[in-house]
Amino acid sequence: MDDIDIDTRVTGERTIIDVTGTRDLAVVVRSESGERIYLPPERFDEPVSSSPYTSPYQGSGVDGEESPYGGESGSTRGMIDTADGFRITHPEPATEFDVYRGDEE
Repeated sequence: MDDIDIDTRVTGERTIIDVTGTRDLAVVVRSESGERIYLPPERFDEPVSSSPYTSPYQGSGVDGEESPYGGESGSTRGMIDTADGFRITHPEPATEFDVYRGDEE
């Protein structure tokens, strides 16, 4: 089993969760406005190419709403792939979060 590192920073304005060592995690973040679920990308096992902060999931979601996988340039929430994991930026201070790991084969 590979090592997984989860680094969480909660400020008065947002929560940033950096995961390294895997992309096969789902994260549930709870904050004042409720619960938000961040799912792993569909092709989490493929290496990320180009810049260390890119994501095929960035952009607008359905009906013009911001996608949970990333946002427009300058977005304050979403999930982006990094060279060895991913980063979640949640738009509020988290009161709790849970991490769920995918099945091992």
